[in-house]
Amino acid sequence: MVERKRQFLVRWIIFIIVLVVLLVLVNGVSREFDRRLDLTAAGTHTISPETGNILSRLQEPVILEYWVSEKLPSGLQNLRRDTVDYLDEFQRAAADAGGRIEVKVIDPARVIEQYVKEQAGEGEEEEPDPMAAFMGGPTSPADTKKAELAQQGIPELQGRSIKEDGIEVVPFFSAIVLKYLDRESEGIPVHTTLEGLEYELVSRIAKLTLESKPVLAFYQGRADDMITQGPDGSPLPAPMSRFDPLLDALGDRFEVRKILLTEESLIPDEAQLLIIAEPDGTTPRQRYEIESSIRSGRPAMILASTTSGSMDRGFQLTPLNPGFSESFGKWGIDIQPNMIVSSQRQCGSIETVTEGPLGMRMRIPQPFPVSPGAAGNNLDGTSPFTRGLQALVFPFASPLIINEAVAEAAGVKITPLAKSDSDAWLTPFGPAVTAPMVTPPKDPGMQKSRVLALVAEAEFPSSFEVGSKIPSWDPTLEVAGGEDGAPLVEASESVESRILLIASADMAKYTSLNMYRQNVGFLMGSIEALALDPDLAKIRGKVQLASALRETTRDERTLVTYGNMAGVPLLLLVIYGLISASRRSGARHHEALHMLKVPADAGEKKEAS
Repeated sequence: MVERKRQFLVRWIIFIIVLVVLLVLVNGVSREFDRRLDLTAAGTHTISPETGNILSRLQEPVILEYWVSEKLPSGLQNLRRDTVDYLDEFQRAAADAGGRIEVKVIDPARVIEQYVKEQAGEGEEEEPDPMAAFMGGPTSPADTKKAELAQQGIPELQGRSIKEDGIEVVPFFSAIVLKYLDRESEGIPVHTTLEGLEYELVSRIAKLTLESKPVLAFYQGRADDMITQGPDGSPLPAPMSRFDPLLDALGDRFEVRKILLTEESLIPDEAQLLIIAEPDGTTPRQRYEIESSIRSGRPAMILASTTSGSMDRGFQLTPLNPGFSESFGKWGIDIQPNMIVSSQRQCGSIETVTEGPLGMRMRIPQPFPVSPGAAGNNLDGTSPFTRGLQALVFPFASPLIINEAVAEAAGVKITPLAKSDSDAWLTPFGPAVTAPMVTPPKDPGMQKSRVLALVAEAEFPSSFEVGSKIPSWDPTLEVAGGEDGAPLVEASESVESRILLIASADMAKYTSLNMYRQNVGFLMGSIEALALDPDLAKIRGKVQLASALRETTRDERTLVTYGNMAGVPLLLLVIYGLISASRRSGARHHEALHMLKVPADAGEKKEAS
């Protein structure tokens, strides 16, 4: 017995020594090869090769400051650790690509504390000013420093933490600031998730390192009247076009050049994206110039429909003729003419004014079926254009038609990005919103999902025959038989390009963007994905997606609900019963064998005696 105990003790000591040695070795190897295993489907925690391509162009180091508090709200407990780990990997990716990223993790509380001590040491600390507090200004050196940080893009945030005695409001900081040379810094003022962080960082680095702003060419196909009032009726400082607010927002990142698409106002050679808004009556020569631009490799964003509507003046509707049928038809795309898409289940809303109690005027939101929406599975969550979007609204949209056979023959890859709900129906154009436009048809067969946005990628073929005359800038000469000595269409190679086609000419207008703010992110992100570095589009497409589910009936959802509530526990009970029965059967079998063995052993002993 003593010998067995001694052997057990020796084996135990050897096991502990081996375990310690293994832990030391594993820890040393992990430090030498510090890499994380990313098990997410989209590689959320892994740096893309495209990021390395962009970071390799850095001539000087980029300073990346992560301003984060030690104490974070309950839902963000792991944010600091995960972000620091991610930034370390981002820094390694830059080093592997030949670029330099310097990461600094800064606790704003210590910065503020140091500032307060310096003020107190210099005798500049002032008594709290009640009037400043009343006016919302800083009341102490700490508040002054917080206001200074907020101006630098590092605002103080608030979150909630659950405590034993209730919920506590926790002030905290979580912001990222990027600095490069002496250029104006770029930042992420509110950082609360790793999802999409790679794109947010790389897009800002790409902007910081540009010597000049990328050029956007903007062509408005229909001259509209200038607007002089805001959505609330207040006068604007100066009249502006309905697309100006979007173009002004783009001005921070791009140089926007408005063109008339005439002989004197052509698409600039240096333009990296052509935006065509509300085309109407596009001439053959304009279409030729647009085709040539796309076939040269310049991407295009086209907001086109056969109807334009007004949401601020009695819902007046205007017919449009985009004039792209010949080009689009060659590529397997068409815009159905004189039809408006309506939907009740997924649509935008408008505010109607009604008389309330005591004669008060009240604004009440009402569904607006002629502004069909796309949400959930009707949005392509894998595309860089619609990544992470919850819903989009397409005012006065015309349905897009995809001819897959023609597209395949032309080598055009068409991907629908947004579709209406399956209850959508079509109504013919009218000068105003009519009852059929807002009331579903009695025949359910007239309702189905409609394509509202798509992206087409290809080396686009020309719709102009080689050897034919290039259309004249003057449409009257086309009718008269053309110009003498007019240049001819020459055979040319087409370069891979992309077209983003949106079935609403009004989506990017001031009133629409003010009503449907979710569209702003879509338009801004799409323009960035088209105009900036092509690698950014691939990075933007990385997203951790939930599995898409098909549409289900109420009976199916009820069955799943009660299955989760009762079916799972019953299944566990059945499994437990089977295991228990198996164990009892095994025990009885073992007992029977033992009972058979005992008498035999007893007999053998009796004979031996």
